[in-house]
Amino acid sequence: MTATAQDEDVCFHCDAEVISEHTRTNIDGEFVCDDCTTLHYLQCDNCAHIFRTLLIVEDDSESLCDDCAAAAGYHECLDCRYLVLGRSRCTGCENERRGCWEDYVYGAGYKPYPRFHGDGPLFLGMELEINTPDFDTQLCQLCQDRIDSLAYLKEDGSISVGFELVTHPMSLAWAQANFPWGLLDELAARGCDGDDAGLHIHVSREAFDGHSHVFRWMKFIYRNASEVQQLARRHDSSWAQFSQLERAEVKDICKGDRDRPRYSAINVQNDETFELRMFASSVKPREVQAALAFADASVRYAHQLTLRAIVREDGWSWESFLAWTADRPEYDALSRECEALACAC
Repeated sequence: MTATAQDEDVCFHCDAEVISEHTRTNIDGEFVCDDCTTLHYLQCDNCAHIFRTLLIVEDDSESLCDDCAAAAGYHECLDCRYLVLGRSRCTGCENERRGCWEDYVYGAGYKPYPRFHGDGPLFLGMELEINTPDFDTQLCQLCQDRIDSLAYLKEDGSISVGFELVTHPMSLAWAQANFPWGLLDELAARGCDGDDAGLHIHVSREAFDGHSHVFRWMKFIYRNASEVQQLARRHDSSWAQFSQLERAEVKDICKGDRDRPRYSAINVQNDETFELRMFASSVKPREVQAALAFADASVRYAHQLTLRAIVREDGWSWESFLAWTADRPEYDALSRECEALACAC
């Protein structure tokens, strides 16, 4: 939406009246008042125009828009979004890369700037723990060739020999179409597995329409703990507990209480995401696809779940959820996995 003669004296964000000749415009030519400029925008240090996001030079000396960064000869680090000159990676990311196995596997504390793939606001980030037969750099090279900039490998304290494959945030549709699913078959053929390891899925908090949406989502998962654990292929895990206390205090969690145990079925400690920790790891594509589909479907199901549906149509039930997903082709992997596991029984 661009400014027109009819709305040129109104802020695009808050509808406050503005004086057009003394008011800033964003990149789309929309008028933005001073208050909304502070709330929603950043100013490029070079051109002084305002933008929703900027790129940062690796020494934090400047924040630049895409055009100014390109004009100055900068490009993004291959592993994060810092701007660098004359090198493929920033100093911090280069230091994380060590010789041999460590050339490919970052330290456990590595956390690059997220790159979002697909359409939001519901994004999923996957952490897939994989056991390898030995410290085989060819396996790492295989993964790196397949995942490119979509994901990275890092160490995890719960894995003796292996790595954690961590994706950048993806929409479900994007993941289904673009994640290199064949890589999992290749890893399995080379002796890798997910035995006694975990699959964690981060769900963006921005996907939730307020506290009541979060409440319905968490209640649905905790009320159906048995079925969820059957789908997750992991029961009574100390790494992802379905605590009665957590279930009872969901209302407090929804109101912002993040001082909760990390090793809960739903970890709420993170600022930007909720983390589903209950899934067992796997190198079988359908099992991983089903986990991603459940994360997406449960959020969307809870969003449309009305009080009438809960009270009169048994909306909390697992059967109602499966019936809802069965009508949506994007959740086919979830439906097929539940049929295979007889989750509906």
